[in-house]
Amino acid sequence: MSKAEKLLKRLDEIGEVLERKGGAEVLLGLGSVGIETDRLDEYSDLDFFVIVKPGYKERYIQQLDWLEEAHPLAYSFQNCDVGCKILFEDGIYGEYAIFEERELESCMYSEGRVVWMHPLYTGVDFAKPAQPAPSLKDSSLEHPLNEALTNLYVGLGRYARGRS
Repeated sequence: MSKAEKLLKRLDEIGEVLERKGGAEVLLGLGSVGIETDRLDEYSDLDFFVIVKPGYKERYIQQLDWLEEAHPLAYSFQNCDVGCKILFEDGIYGEYAIFEERELESCMYSEGRVVWMHPLYTGVDFAKPAQPAPSLKDSSLEHPLNEALTNLYVGLGRYARGRS
């Protein structure tokens, strides 16, 4: 099975777990696992949003059993208030965020693909955002390289300080 097939299968498995766990409304694939699946290759990863019912957000951020049930995790890091960066034991890397419906209405993000939706969900279709994220027209390595360098710089400073 190719890496692209593994990524798409993993998203489907996450959707199946979300349906069993309850509280989730929509699983939205973004980037190369969203509407841009033609970009999937051996270097792709999982980028996704989970839209949850009110009151379930903290549960899905703090308890990663829903991901572990899809496949065991080797690593997880809550990199922001709404999500994590994760690495599954089989080497699949991903980043995700958890939102309640009302929060996502004002977020800027790229158009995505609905991977899974609760059968009774009748809310807004979030695949196409109300406020699209600005596109990066420059396809060079300048932006990702500078993003990596600044993340390393900040991280090394915190390491040198002795705290995060």
